[in-house]
Amino acid sequence: MGKAAMCISMLQILSTGRVYKISELADLLETNPRNIIEYKKELDEVANEFSGGIYIDTIPGRYGGYQLNGNAVIPSLHLSDKEKESLNAAAQYLSSRNDFMQKKEFQKAVGKIMSSIIAKDIELQNNAMVINRYPLAMRQEDLQYRYDILQTAIKNKKTVKFVYLNQKNEVKDRLFDPYELFMYNNAWFVIGWLYSEHRSDIFWYKLNRIREIEITNKRFTTWKYYQRSNYLDEFGFKSNGDWYHLEFIAYNIQASLVQERIYGKNQIVEPIDEKSTKVIVDMQNKDNILSFVLGFGRDIKVLEPEWLIDELKSISLEIYNTYEIKKGNDNNN
Repeated sequence: MGKAAMCISMLQILSTGRVYKISELADLLETNPRNIIEYKKELDEVANEFSGGIYIDTIPGRYGGYQLNGNAVIPSLHLSDKEKESLNAAAQYLSSRNDFMQKKEFQKAVGKIMSSIIAKDIELQNNAMVINRYPLAMRQEDLQYRYDILQTAIKNKKTVKFVYLNQKNEVKDRLFDPYELFMYNNAWFVIGWLYSEHRSDIFWYKLNRIREIEITNKRFTTWKYYQRSNYLDEFGFKSNGDWYHLEFIAYNIQASLVQERIYGKNQIVEPIDEKSTKVIVDMQNKDNILSFVLGFGRDIKVLEPEWLIDELKSISLEIYNTYEIKKGNDNNN
């Protein structure tokens, strides 16, 4: 990309209206930070010659950097205020996540769009607070590395080898034909064909559980009967355990919180009073159901199924005994 093209790209990025550090711009444009300073000088010279002003302001301080000048004249594209707000909010939300793999490309795209809005309309910087609760522990760079390798393998139809940490905390070697990448419950997964001594079939793996990965020289052909709809629907994985019918009453603060989300199929929510709500729903996978119910603490009463009630009684007794034993040991010490 030539110097003129890089200057335009930088101007487009700055057109989101926010302050960018020089190092951040260099990263987005994949160039040296020294070049960013040169691009700014070039744009300032153009602005002085044609409009008698400057395109880019230098913001001093620890959180400073470069910011598009409010008087900069850039070709106009009409967007409503709501459309501008939605773009700005989306950019800030996605930039706050470490599981969004197209972060750089998205920022560039938003910059190009915002650069077409009349400059005086750009008043949207930093107006949305985004709090990413329980973010993924894996660094964005590590997750991006796995994502990029799998994307390359999918594009070139190459088998991959990887080391995987399963839910039992066991490390296993896998030979795998990746078909598609998808996001489920705020986590990235890959679905494809697993080669196994015991059973070769369609499987899916969570990217942040992959420890080591490499592309092999082996080419694969997608299984002719593979269809995404046979494995995934709007509730997640179709073969992620049996479905069970649940009925429970949520109390206190949970009584209002359970009214905010859909937990499974055929859900019915019936508020009883200010402090209790009945929920009827079909949910999948015994382990997931048990974890879900335990998350309510004492603010829940399970009405059915009977196996879940028995399981909760058993776990409650185990928890009680654990603390009684600890209490006895503490007293003896």
